[in-house]
Amino acid sequence: MTTKTRPVLTSSTLELGIDREDAEPFQSQIARQVRSLVLGGRLKPGAKLPSSRSLSDQLAVARATVVEAYEQLIGEGYLETRLGSGTTVATELPEQLLKSGNGRQAQGSAATSRSKREPARPFRQGLVDWETFPHDDWGRVLGRYWRNPPITLLEHNDPFGWLPLRAAIASHLFEWRGMECEPSQVIITAGGSDAFDLIRRAVFKPGDRLWLEEPGYATARRVFALGGVAVDAMATDHEGLVVSEARSKSPNARGAFVTPARQYPTGVTMPLTRRLELLSWAKEAGAIVIEDDYDSEYRYVGRPLPSLMSLDRDALVIYSGTFSKVFSPIIRLGFIVVPKPMVPRFQDERSNFGAPPSLLVQPALAQFMEQGQFAMHIRRMRRLYSARRSALMEALQPGQPHLFTVDAPPSGLMVLLRFKASASDEHLAKTLLEAGIETQTLSSHYAGRKKEQGLLLSFAGFREEELRSSAERLMHVLSKV
Repeated sequence: MTTKTRPVLTSSTLELGIDREDAEPFQSQIARQVRSLVLGGRLKPGAKLPSSRSLSDQLAVARATVVEAYEQLIGEGYLETRLGSGTTVATELPEQLLKSGNGRQAQGSAATSRSKREPARPFRQGLVDWETFPHDDWGRVLGRYWRNPPITLLEHNDPFGWLPLRAAIASHLFEWRGMECEPSQVIITAGGSDAFDLIRRAVFKPGDRLWLEEPGYATARRVFALGGVAVDAMATDHEGLVVSEARSKSPNARGAFVTPARQYPTGVTMPLTRRLELLSWAKEAGAIVIEDDYDSEYRYVGRPLPSLMSLDRDALVIYSGTFSKVFSPIIRLGFIVVPKPMVPRFQDERSNFGAPPSLLVQPALAQFMEQGQFAMHIRRMRRLYSARRSALMEALQPGQPHLFTVDAPPSGLMVLLRFKASASDEHLAKTLLEAGIETQTLSSHYAGRKKEQGLLLSFAGFREEELRSSAERLMHVLSKV
């Protein structure tokens, strides 16, 4: 009796290909195409795929690229691997994937809705690349929970948020930011404003003074001030907040709000000596340092820097993070990490006076992080944003040296055009807006000090060709001002 073996498919029978001019990473292109063949019924359960070595040879890509694509599909449940059998289409696909017609219709509807979206104008802030977002993967994980939610989810009443998500965040912070914290220290928030308001209520009382960088984050300034905290605008230089000047001008401050990984909006990084100086002041003054870390994952040279909180040995730092920049602004989630001695007061404040954010996406986000899809997404977007940053910098290279210089640290999602004293960034922003270019002024980030002039250009939400053409138009408009 002969045993019938499954035929091994090739890239030609799979109809796979690599578009080398597309900004989408190669491993993502491979995963997307194989996923589509499974959804469309072209690849049946049990079908054997080419080995990673043979497929990499046929597509002329690195073997690691194919391995990463296969691993992603295995994690999603499309493929499986057994010793001696190679990689095959999963024999038991999730129920929703078996309805291939619905899968194609959903993909088509998403594509149609995205194509009808009104395009944003460069260089609008607050945007991320939405085309490369893992819509299908995210939708499956989200639907998996809410089609048949576990009883623990329906009865959830922890004011700090879904515990598995808090554990996933703690693990992510250890791997990416060098922070050692426990899930009990992590509090899920509904974004920056909610985080700052919770910190204000739990730590400060009306009349307390708080240092805030100048130029700095206007939302933080507004939230703390509304609660009666006296916000003192403190100078920054090429190393961030000038601690010595702040000590002199506001010696009785109870706290400091800083963005050390990438100062907002100038983009400078606070070096170790300045960080230690800030922590030394906080220890002497019995003060709290609020570390706002809004996009540190997007560092294009080397690994993300260790956080300020990772240097803290005296329980002085509260760390604030967000998913708006690294994942999606739509989910409206962030988090804070508080020192262990502060956990009880934050529990009391959240339980008695604050409403925790919705649980709708927390379990799905936890699984996304646990399975490695979140980190994979960050790495993919970091490569994409690095290419876009390079395209913008190249287009701005001719410059207008008599009018502006370009500040572009190797991190973040925007660059700063810093203008000469004679220029008015408000006037230039209005002129550019009439030409179809959106910018944000540097002067709007000042509270009361002498205002420097400049324009912030965000590149995250725009393709390279859009950035190049818009930069050329920008320089043409500025040359005539």
